[in-house]
Formats: sequence, structure tokens, C-alpha cells
Amino acid sequence: MGEVKTIARVPVRAVALMGAIIEAVLGLISGIITAISIDVALSTLHSDFPITASLGTGATAEASVIIIGIVGGFISGYIIIAIVALIYNWLAPRIGGIKLELE
Repeated sequence: MGEVKTIARVPVRAVALMGAIIEAVLGLISGIITAISIDVALSTLHSDFPITASLGTGATAEASVIIIGIVGGFISGYIIIAIVALIYNWLAPRIGGIKLELE
């Protein structure tokens, strides 16, 4: 059995940056899935209603969804994780931090 240590504080900027990067990656994945859905929907719409061909391919919408997913994920991830880290740093001395067993 290893030594039990308690996390008393977390570095807010470092934790928020890591969380923001993870959220940006998840935003990229979500954006790609949404872009594929837009492409499928537009191709179905064009085949069912040929007059809608003037709407275009939707490449701009697909690229926008991917970029917004990445940027939005990064920004919202940073803010939310920073708030969580601040709350943790405020609560840890009052109710005890997370205990880890280290070998």
C-alpha cells in the first residue's frame, strides 16, 4: 500500500488550459459529426428537391460548424474548468481535498 496524499490546491491556469484543450478536441469531434450531418441533409434535400441545388454544397456551414466547435469548446472549457478549480481551491481547506494513494 502506498502513501496517501491529499490535493490541497490545484493550479487554476494549468488545469483550465488542460480542460480547454480537451474541450477543443471534443468540439472538433462534435463539429465533424455535425458537418457530416449537414452534408447528408443537404444531399438528401438536393436529391428530393432539385430546385434547392442553388443553395450550394454547404461547405461554408460545415467549416463554420467545425471552427465554432473548436473555438467555442476551448473558450467555454477554459472558463468552466477555471471556475471549477477556483471552487475546489475554496472548498478543499474547508471540507478536505481529494485523497490519492501514491506508490
